[in-house]
Amino acid sequence: MSGHDLRASTAENYLDFASEARGRSPRYDRLATEVAGDRAILEFLDGLPAAKRQPNLLFAAASYLLDEPPGLAALRMLVGGRRDELTATMLARSTQTNEPARCATLLPAFALLPEPLALIEVGASAGLTLLVDRYSYDYEGHLVPGTDPLAPVLACQPRGPVPLPSRVPEVAWRAGLDLNPLDVRDDDDMRWLECLVWPGETGRRAVTLPGYTAATC
Repeated sequence: MSGHDLRASTAENYLDFASEARGRSPRYDRLATEVAGDRAILEFLDGLPAAKRQPNLLFAAASYLLDEPPGLAALRMLVGGRRDELTATMLARSTQTNEPARCATLLPAFALLPEPLALIEVGASAGLTLLVDRYSYDYEGHLVPGTDPLAPVLACQPRGPVPLPSRVPEVAWRAGLDLNPLDVRDDDDMRWLECLVWPGETGRRAVTLPGYTAATC
């Protein structure tokens, strides 16, 4: 594939991401659209392996190096002046966002299974979605208390005849598999998780990071 075609493909990928971010993260919607038309940044991305050109990874790596979500000028500065650092970060890291709110959609199905449960997750990142029994749940007023009173409360809007449970299931064993597992006890790993949360998605930040008490799926 020619360099021109690579740039077109990368630009289209960023325009697709802008559409995905629209209504969720105005900052990333705008930034992805700008990157799709920026030759210097596209040429930098084309020098990376295809799996490492994704918008989530670029924006998170920039946030990691800058200690704040980037704008177009900041991305240009990184590409022009800190290219090696940005490249190394993107090659070493991957998009491993934990989304504990998924547990709220899985809980009704888990509650139908024989107990105790054994859980295994492929691509577990920091393993936060393995803690389905620790979280508490609010299904529009139908409350299901978890086993950890300090864990977040996951709010979810059920649609249709969802069999809402009265309690969380008993979990006897859990394990996660990941090529690069993250450790919630490691400050650097936690900082990377925070960088993966899109600007404007405060609900995801609240439930992804320990110490918060509520989030919405």
